[in-house]
Amino acid sequence: MLMSAENSARSVRQADGLGPVRALQRVLYRSAKQDRKRRFHALYDKLARSDVMWRAWVDVATNKGAPGVDGVSVESVADGGVESVRAFLDELAGQLRAGTYRPQPLRRVHIPKPGKPGQSRPLGIPALGDRVIMTAAKIVLEPIFEADFLPVSFGFRPKRSAQQALEAVRVAANGGRLWVLDADIKACFDEIDHNALVAQVERRVVDRRMLKLLRCWLRAGVFEGGVVSATEAGTPQGSLCSAAHNPPYEQYRVMRSVGLSGLVRTGSAAVRYA
Repeated sequence: MLMSAENSARSVRQADGLGPVRALQRVLYRSAKQDRKRRFHALYDKLARSDVMWRAWVDVATNKGAPGVDGVSVESVADGGVESVRAFLDELAGQLRAGTYRPQPLRRVHIPKPGKPGQSRPLGIPALGDRVIMTAAKIVLEPIFEADFLPVSFGFRPKRSAQQALEAVRVAANGGRLWVLDADIKACFDEIDHNALVAQVERRVVDRRMLKLLRCWLRAGVFEGGVVSATEAGTPQGSLCSAAHNPPYEQYRVMRSVGLSGLVRTGSAAVRYA
């Protein structure tokens, strides 16, 4: 399975002129698209690939962000130059290969809610190393779940945005749609059932080490006021884990609760964004 994926990615690189990471993503996407029931093995080992780790670092460094509980910042690693970054990534990759990697608790901060004076929402900030590995996992997993999404879904998807969702609403309204159903999942991030989320991932992923890694992130806990609290449910907003793995779970809940798939089949203009 691993050699097949690597050989396929090599062929795609040569045919489409892509870099190795994009070629890998394209192979995973095409495989998932061609077989809706396919479940993927041998994904975990790809996280430690030097090209995947470097791409993950670039994405994290570009996004910047505050340090986690260990205080390590993007700048403190990048200031040492390429050698410093390589050493940082090599250490993370070594922990993944050896099975010794353990995520640190998220550092909880509270930020004001836009347009709601006096109210705030909690954010969970992962440690820098955790953010890099989460991003590597997103690079590998995202193409698989992209293949399952309906075109009416815009949230947490590559090359999709809130502006595109609004444009879809505008086009539908100008096309004569008169009624609007506005539905939202209350406290979605706060109440996500860990077992249900992992069960949705398991519909496509059977790599035990990858699934174990996802569970570790979900149960890493939250650090606030000098105390680490366990997280029995939910994925703290701000965590890359929530953005990477919430979509398949949320689409499932939305489709079951408001009949999104039924709306699409009947020709209604459904637009989903979260």
